[in-house]
Amino acid sequence: MVLCRAAWRKLAPLARMSVSAFSRNVPARQMSSGGVPGSSGTNLIYILLCGGSFTGAIYYSYKTLTSDKARFHDRVNEISTRPKDEWTPKPWPPKSKPNCLSIPFMCAICLPLA
Repeated sequence: MVLCRAAWRKLAPLARMSVSAFSRNVPARQMSSGGVPGSSGTNLIYILLCGGSFTGAIYYSYKTLTSDKARFHDRVNEISTRPKDEWTPKPWPPKSKPNCLSIPFMCAICLPLA
């Protein structure tokens, strides 16, 4: 800790002097081009691309929803006319034990220890 503090006291003035020497020779930057933002036309291209994509997506959605309505109703009618079997629950508890030898990882559990 003492060595670090001594090094800091020795080198900090050198670092400050080197940074201040570089900062004196730097020209001031102009933050703005002076014109209206987006006046070069680049934003207009993005607006046209995004607007066209959005309009195409809306048109595609509308076209798909309106044209598939008849197919949807045909499909629902076909599914509703299929014969339905009556649901019956499986008996519980199962009547027979599972065959332990057919399941390899169960063999050690089911076989008696000798």
